[in-house]
Amino acid sequence: MPNTLSVTVRPATAADLPEVHRMLIALAAHQGRAATITPPVLERIALRGRAARLLVAQRTDSPQRHPVGYALMLMGRNMVAGADWGFVEQLYVQEPDRKSGIGRKLLAVAREMAAEAGCAGVTVSSRAETDGSALGYRALGLDLAELEPRFAAE
Repeated sequence: MPNTLSVTVRPATAADLPEVHRMLIALAAHQGRAATITPPVLERIALRGRAARLLVAQRTDSPQRHPVGYALMLMGRNMVAGADWGFVEQLYVQEPDRKSGIGRKLLAVAREMAAEAGCAGVTVSSRAETDGSALGYRALGLDLAELEPRFAAE
């Protein structure tokens, strides 16, 4: 059973962005990529964008006031389903706080936020190269969607 920490999940503020940017760089490195987003672009997308919702997790039992995890959710119209939909594009929790329930809380708040905004559902992105994420999502009761080919323009 994972160790559960005392955590608050809330919308990000400008003060959170340096640590979120650092975590974003770590997530990209974990996936074998280089993050190219700059702090000003992150601020524009995450704090001033209409479609993005950036949530941060902060340990309430620690003297450190910086976030230890984040979730970036995009919300918009799913043209196939004909409904508003949330899409958690990124979810990241720093070591040593992984496997402690922080990711679970981030996803729960993202799902609540999407439902309050009138979204019919939420899709969570997962990449095969992200160790453990698929197992973690299954443990949350999420179903794996049918495998689809992925295409990218570089």
